[in-house]
Amino acid sequence: MSTEKIDAILAGAMREFLTHGYAATTMDKVTAAAGVSKATVYNYFQDKEGLFTTLIERLAQENYREAFSYQDAEFMQGEPDIVLRRLGINIVEQINHQQELLSLVRLIIGESGRFPLLAQAFVRNVDKPVLELLSQYFAAHPELQLPDPEVAARIFLGTLVHFTILQEMLHCRDILPMERDRLIDNLINLITIKSVSTDKYSGTRQKSARRKRNSSGKFKTDYGCELKHLRSIRLTDTAWEKLAKLADENNLTRSEMIEMFARTGSFGKEELES
Repeated sequence: MSTEKIDAILAGAMREFLTHGYAATTMDKVTAAAGVSKATVYNYFQDKEGLFTTLIERLAQENYREAFSYQDAEFMQGEPDIVLRRLGINIVEQINHQQELLSLVRLIIGESGRFPLLAQAFVRNVDKPVLELLSQYFAAHPELQLPDPEVAARIFLGTLVHFTILQEMLHCRDILPMERDRLIDNLINLITIKSVSTDKYSGTRQKSARRKRNSSGKFKTDYGCELKHLRSIRLTDTAWEKLAKLADENNLTRSEMIEMFARTGSFGKEELES
């Protein structure tokens, strides 16, 4: 069978399914809409369920390729926050700009009670590949310190899908207003916050835990997780942030900035340039 005829059958099937629903659509209606003979349709598709499943597979493959930009070899390269932001925007935009896909999702949700296999086919071809890719990505980046990459993948995708359902399918833009970039930025911050904290503070704790006392009432030392030359340093989060910013501006490490201050009592211009 030629590619043109297959495309014509699928296009006709899509129109019929979206217009009349799955239950009311017949192979005769699809044949008429596609402008081909019944024999031609049955030569490739055994029944209506097989036709609908193929339609889902075709749409899933097209949107999956678009969302993850397979034509761009560098799409998944870069720092996690950059890659995840790129992914988040692509997923939301790809769904929002495909009204046919949104209509198909409405149809599948509406028919899932009577035809659960259709919903399963959609999840198998649309959600599952995306979740698997995200899980693999999170697992390959231990610096994110995510305890369960699969759960993280579901949180990431689930947040974006829920946002799209509210905004585009349930018409809740005015009831629950939310800017796309605001949602995606904060979602990424939640996922990458541990890696950002570690990068800024070189693994030191952002807040000191309450120290225990020994039998004599003296505090027990608890600096084992800190770098040796920083064990006597106890700074607030704000102080660490300011120190990190000042060090970055002068292309120095925090340790060098601390040692400089200890020697001179200030961060004067002359000391920084020496």
